[in-house]
Amino acid sequence: MQTTDVPATFSAGSVPAPAEQPQPLRLSEVRARIQRPRTSVPLYLDAELASEIADAAEALERAAAYDETSNEPDTAPALARHLRDLEDAAEASRVLFVLQAISHRAYRRLVGEHPPTEQQRQMMADLGAEPPPYDADALAPQLVRKQLVSPQVDSDEEFEVFWDELNDGQLQQLWQSALAVQLGVTDPGPKSETASDILARFGTT
Repeated sequence: MQTTDVPATFSAGSVPAPAEQPQPLRLSEVRARIQRPRTSVPLYLDAELASEIADAAEALERAAAYDETSNEPDTAPALARHLRDLEDAAEASRVLFVLQAISHRAYRRLVGEHPPTEQQRQMMADLGAEPPPYDADALAPQLVRKQLVSPQVDSDEEFEVFWDELNDGQLQQLWQSALAVQLGVTDPGPKSETASDILARFGTT
């Protein structure tokens, strides 16, 4: 009678150990992963330099074209140095503002605290449009203040003074950035095919 060897690790009647079941994901673990989106807003605080730079750049273009056809001493190098000085001064006035989205509940509360004014409602009604969801003039500084991570603010009064000192373009830049980071989509989308191709080509994952 032929016998079959039984592996030492297996005995008749033994049952394989069940596979270890993954532990259920806990909400506390999910909450620990939440990272609200941030955005960086470069703000040039010396706004007057922007127009000076534009004028200097235009003058430099004209000078460079003139120098190519003229027998007179070149004027473009001096204008180029002047333009570079203006650009360096503008860069020195540049401050990076970091905004981070607040929770949806905090945002809704802010919106509710700043309803549109009667004048704003009437203006939109005259245009045959829906009333605005909030008073943007009042909500803008409050949202930026709540989102502001850097620079640090010592007091609400200090921020109010700062906000009053900005021009319309600077205010709009901060306000639009605050809305974008608050309401923007945070889904990063599918993985990059380009990155996958390069990693596969070099034998990495």
